[in-house]
Amino acid sequence: MMSKLRIGIVCHPSIGGSGLVATQLGLGLAKFGHEVHIIAHKRPFKLPQDVPNIAFHCVDEVNYPLFEGPLHTYSLTAKIVEVVEQHQLDIVHAHYAIPHSLCAHLASNVANYPFPIVTTVHGTDVSVVGQDDAIKRLNTYSMNQSALLTTVSEFQRQYMLQEFDIQQPINVVHNFIDADDFTPDLQDETLRRTLAQDNEKILMHVSNFRPLKNTSTVVNAFSQLTCSLPVKLVLVGDGPDIDKTKQQCQQLGILDRVTFTGSVNKVERYIANADCLIQPSFIESFCMVILEAMSCAVPTVSSNVDGIPEVVDEGVTGYLFPPEDAKSMAASISHIFSDNSIQQRLGQAGRERAMTHFNSDNKIKQYLDCYQQALARNSNQAAAS
Repeated sequence: MMSKLRIGIVCHPSIGGSGLVATQLGLGLAKFGHEVHIIAHKRPFKLPQDVPNIAFHCVDEVNYPLFEGPLHTYSLTAKIVEVVEQHQLDIVHAHYAIPHSLCAHLASNVANYPFPIVTTVHGTDVSVVGQDDAIKRLNTYSMNQSALLTTVSEFQRQYMLQEFDIQQPINVVHNFIDADDFTPDLQDETLRRTLAQDNEKILMHVSNFRPLKNTSTVVNAFSQLTCSLPVKLVLVGDGPDIDKTKQQCQQLGILDRVTFTGSVNKVERYIANADCLIQPSFIESFCMVILEAMSCAVPTVSSNVDGIPEVVDEGVTGYLFPPEDAKSMAASISHIFSDNSIQQRLGQAGRERAMTHFNSDNKIKQYLDCYQQALARNSNQAAAS
């Protein structure tokens, strides 16, 4: 039986996928009896208070009048050093290469207590942030200082090998879902009636409303449905493209058939009440919201890019198309809405796939295996030096 580990998790606390996965990983590790220390600049939104075996350590920002902004990188490094030394951590797991992995490496050189680093690359930390030449060098350096790398899809692994000079092993550990949290049991007639009429189907899109999410195709596909179907478009989330999206809806004469929820804390309550989820992103290393919809037994129509085909079983749990093919997406959504048995069949297949292929306990065990590999590599390197 594996000995209990003392694990530091460094993550973004935001609603985005990396913070959610890191938090769920911490909760799962704690459930298995490991001691988990989560380090972030504020409490992750999905991390409850007073969870056994979990401690949260807030990074206190340091400000000096000489500098225009807070020195977050240095504050984070100092906090990692503090937590490692006080709690004698066995390992630090950095979610996101920049700045978290780099800060962990710097902390390992400062701390009086040795520890290996596992870095999980979630996607935009190398596909967006990592494209700047100067940052790309830092990204490459920080990843190569890790004892082990993981990433969330085989697509992302191949991208990293192609775009970066990676010298360390990369393990693929797909994102996972707690099927008890994201469940069709959350269907709620009262909430649903705030989103649509009883006779209307709900097409949902969940997003941070940035250009990469391709919201214009969502609206274009929906506008093609409005002539023949009683359907409402529910847009969940907030971001810089919201006003542009409202203008597009107004120009197409469909604004009265679109509901903007803004940011919500319990997105699972909304997803469970959808009849179909549409996600036509241009770039997705995995696409967590598709998995969340599948777990809620909601069919999906999405783009066929990057890591998404590793999540969706084409024709079984949903349908895949090129990102700007609004016509084909609309046709598939119409097909799903035309027959409740089709919607139920796709939804149930998605639920089963989520529970079988993206089960939280299995993925947490994969991460524990990665920790053991990193500890062994670190031990061997120490013995050889």
